[in-house]
Amino acid sequence: MATEHEHEWVVFSTALQEGWLMLQCVTCGAEGTIDDPTTQEWSRAYYAPARPYRWLDASRVTVRPRDFTSFYVVPRQTGANCGADCPYRQEVGDYERVPAEIIRPCRKLSDDEQRELAKWASFVTGTDLCSTFFPLFLEGYQADTGNEHSGAVRHIAKSIGAIHRKGLHFRPAIVAFVLREFARVNA
Repeated sequence: MATEHEHEWVVFSTALQEGWLMLQCVTCGAEGTIDDPTTQEWSRAYYAPARPYRWLDASRVTVRPRDFTSFYVVPRQTGANCGADCPYRQEVGDYERVPAEIIRPCRKLSDDEQRELAKWASFVTGTDLCSTFFPLFLEGYQADTGNEHSGAVRHIAKSIGAIHRKGLHFRPAIVAFVLREFARVNA
């Protein structure tokens, strides 16, 4: 997937056992690591899952083979922020963490499921339904209307809730991105 270009490396997490900083190019998706971070670099990376940041010294990046076809970090997505009542509301920098762990291929989705995911992604983009509230909203919507969501929507909503409970909060724009990517990966 990597192409001939100057990578735009962004630190998005750490590998605790190895002591590496984890990076991804937001242009092509190439993955890399900083294998020998300084104490100061390691300390700064502590906040990378919530606040990914640009890495400028490409000479220190060890390019790693990709084991997945989705992004862990993307340029800031346009769309609404969390609502004022969200306890996890935060300002976002130039890059945002994507919970690619939950966008993995699971099964081929039907055309109806892909359309439903696209519909929800479009809807979420203009709301304050972050990872805190999107799963709850879907439950309430189903309870109030009696309309049952497809298995794909239930699956990804459950996954969004689970990763949120593990500490990765994401804005409505990333919820919408996840819905679109999940449909794409499982098309």
